[in-house]
Amino acid sequence: MSNLAEEYDAGRHVRATLLFAASDGTAPEVIVPKSGDDAPSRSGLDEQEVLIADGRIRAGAFSLNREGFQFLKRPSLVTNFEDDAEVQQVYYPEIRELVAGAVGATEVEVFDHTIRVTDPETSYRRPASHAHNDYTVESGPSRLRDMIGDVRADAWSKDRLVQINVWRPIAEPVMQMPLALLDASSLSASDLVETSIINLRQNGRVGKIYSVRKAPGQQWFYFPHMTMSEAILIKGYDSAQDGRARFTPHSAFADPTTPTDAPPRRSIEVRTFARVPV
Repeated sequence: MSNLAEEYDAGRHVRATLLFAASDGTAPEVIVPKSGDDAPSRSGLDEQEVLIADGRIRAGAFSLNREGFQFLKRPSLVTNFEDDAEVQQVYYPEIRELVAGAVGATEVEVFDHTIRVTDPETSYRRPASHAHNDYTVESGPSRLRDMIGDVRADAWSKDRLVQINVWRPIAEPVMQMPLALLDASSLSASDLVETSIINLRQNGRVGKIYSVRKAPGQQWFYFPHMTMSEAILIKGYDSAQDGRARFTPHSAFADPTTPTDAPPRRSIEVRTFARVPV
């Protein structure tokens, strides 16, 4: 894509700060505390300002293969996203169908979902305000193996493996802490920094993600005022190494144009793995 300042003359573009890997080279680390009431502690990260462009101007042009994300108008039949049983019985099948159609998968496994809310009075998790990708080149396949077991994972590994998150508002419109996405075609492998997630709630289990090192040419997008009938597919891992997007960093951010009386953000993200024939 061309330079954002030249290409986009209209829309809700904003300048906002994101947490990037520290410019001094300190290894990023995130510690998840034992108490769910306490926020994760982070080190090796710096706040840096970026331009986040209004993706609605060209919403239909984004693709999983090029930018690593796709914006869709796709209503759901779910009536209460906070009812786990309904989400699993109604939404999970919708997600499987959506992801299978998006990447041409023969099998799609849904392995969990998370509700995030900005209201501190709830027990739900807060939006993740850290420019990151959920998996690394090693932790993506490892997560699938943990989920479906060695026998099935060995069978899946003969095909292309794609990890997709589906992000959707469950209250509308989203005005607090919207989601920013980094165009994967503007990302270099050297911009990704392996980061340890130490989870004290799981006896110190260590997971691996990528943080992002800010670099010239990176292009960030968001979709202002998203509604419940809209969703974003985000690619977290792709085993294909043929030039298509493999990782799609993203982050919630404090939108400086948010009204002081804006309702809390409420969203759901569903994590999936897809098996795509090669």
